[in-house]
Amino acid sequence: MGFMDAFAAAPVATSTQPAGQLFVVQCEPDPFTRERLNVGVFAVDASGRRKARMIDQAGRLECLYGSAAGNVVLLAKAAGEAALACVQPPSPQLRFDGPKPYFNCSLDEAVDRAFAELVTVALPQRDAPQASKLTDELATEAVTSQIKLLLGLNMDLLANTPQVVLNTDRGPWTVSMPLQPLHGVGTIRSADYTPATLKTHLMDSMLDLECAARYRHKRSAGLFLLRPQGLDRKGQAAVDDVVDSVLHRAQRNLHFDQADTASHLARLIREWGDAQTAG
Repeated sequence: MGFMDAFAAAPVATSTQPAGQLFVVQCEPDPFTRERLNVGVFAVDASGRRKARMIDQAGRLECLYGSAAGNVVLLAKAAGEAALACVQPPSPQLRFDGPKPYFNCSLDEAVDRAFAELVTVALPQRDAPQASKLTDELATEAVTSQIKLLLGLNMDLLANTPQVVLNTDRGPWTVSMPLQPLHGVGTIRSADYTPATLKTHLMDSMLDLECAARYRHKRSAGLFLLRPQGLDRKGQAAVDDVVDSVLHRAQRNLHFDQADTASHLARLIREWGDAQTAG
C-alpha cells in the first residue's frame, strides 16, 4: 500500500485490526552523502484523524551539520505540514517511510512513542533552551495576523506555503518566506534575542532573502524586524548596533523596516507589498 492510499483511508479499528498507520519522516541533509535521518513521525488513526510530530530544534544536528542544521529543521517543519495536508513531501530531500500499523494505543500515544524511539536526533525536553519572550515564530504570527486584518480577503502578500524550496546551483535549499508579493520575497524576525543571536538570525535571513530573490527572479527582498517594547537605552542601542552591522553588508535590493508593535510593522509591510505588486 502506498503513502497516499494508507494515509487517506486507514482501516477501521477492531480488536484484531490496527488502530491506525504510522509513518517515519526521513531527511537527507546532504544529497551527496545520501545519509538519511529520522526527523519526525506522523500517523492516521481508524477515524481518519491525523497527527504529526517533527523536530523543532537543531540540537544534536549542529554537531553533524553546523549552521546547516537549521535547514533540516525547516525541512522537517515543511514535511509535517505536508503530512497533515495528505500531500507528498515538498522536497526531494524528504521521504515518508511506511506505512506500519500500530495497535492497542491512541493516536497521540502512537506518535509520541514512535518519536521518542525513532527520532534520535531530537533533544530530550529537559534540554530544551529557554524560550525567548518573543521568538521569530511568535513575531511572524503576530505580524501576519495584523496583515490579515489590514488586507481582508486580499491575501496576495502572504504566502500559502512559507517554506520555499530553491533549486540553487548547489542543489535544493529550503527557506522560509512568509511574505511573497508578486515582485518580492520577505521575512519577519524578532529582536528579542541576545545581540549575538540576533546578528546570526538577521545575517541568515539576509542570505536566505538574497538567495530567494535571485533564484525566483524577484526585484526586492524585504527584512522586517519586530522590536520588543520596554527596552532600556542600553538594550535599544544594542539592537541598533546589530542592525547597523548587518545592513552595512546588505545587497542594494534589500528593503528593511522595523517597529515595536505588530500593527505598525504590518502597515510598513503592506506599503512594501503594495509597491512590489504594482508594475
